[in-house]
Amino acid sequence: MRLKDEIRKIVQLQESDLRIRKLRQKKDIEIPDQVEKRKVEFEQMRQRISNFEEVLKNAQLKKKEKELDLAAKEENARKSQTQLYQLKTNKEYQAKLKEISFLKADISVLEEEVLTILEEVEVEQRALGLEKDRIKEEEKKYKEEEDKFRNEIKDIEAEMRNLEEKRGVFVKDIDEKILHRYEQLLKKRHGLAIVPVNKDICGACYLLLNPQKINEIKMYDELVLCESCVRVLYIPEDIAL
Repeated sequence: MRLKDEIRKIVQLQESDLRIRKLRQKKDIEIPDQVEKRKVEFEQMRQRISNFEEVLKNAQLKKKEKELDLAAKEENARKSQTQLYQLKTNKEYQAKLKEISFLKADISVLEEEVLTILEEVEVEQRALGLEKDRIKEEEKKYKEEEDKFRNEIKDIEAEMRNLEEKRGVFVKDIDEKILHRYEQLLKKRHGLAIVPVNKDICGACYLLLNPQKINEIKMYDELVLCESCVRVLYIPEDIAL
């Protein structure tokens, strides 16, 4: 077994494992987070419809109440007008005229209020219509994004299966002890088990390595670990094909 060749293999293996790890994180965390975020945004937009509908409903109720008040005042005015010609004394007649005058004043105010509320209702109806049109467009985009996320997950799963199948074949050609050591470190060191040395510096934790450590690496008699981050060290130029 030539250790240099085995290190070259686990460097290649780690590149594949890092890709699998990245794909898994995207599939299990990043995309679900995006989906949930988009769902919350869309639900908030739908809630806006409920808010618009509530405002319109309140305006319509207010309009109905004013219209009922107006109808009652108008009915009272008609009754008073009928009673006017049945009165016998001038005093009663003048009092009824005054009552009718007050009723007409109230009717005039109520008519203005009804018109104002009617305009408000029309404004809210238009606003609700525009918001519903906007929601339809957003719902279309939302469904398109859902399809996009589903297709992206399918593509990721397909690529992961392909990489894992190739990995299964590739690892059979790696020394069992070295593979076992690599996989142990991979779990402990957050997906990065072997790192290059660049200008006498560890490629993971940036520890400056002393000349003795560099010489140990170059001998390739055994796996050499960084004293700080405990990852396998190698010199890229030594394993280049």
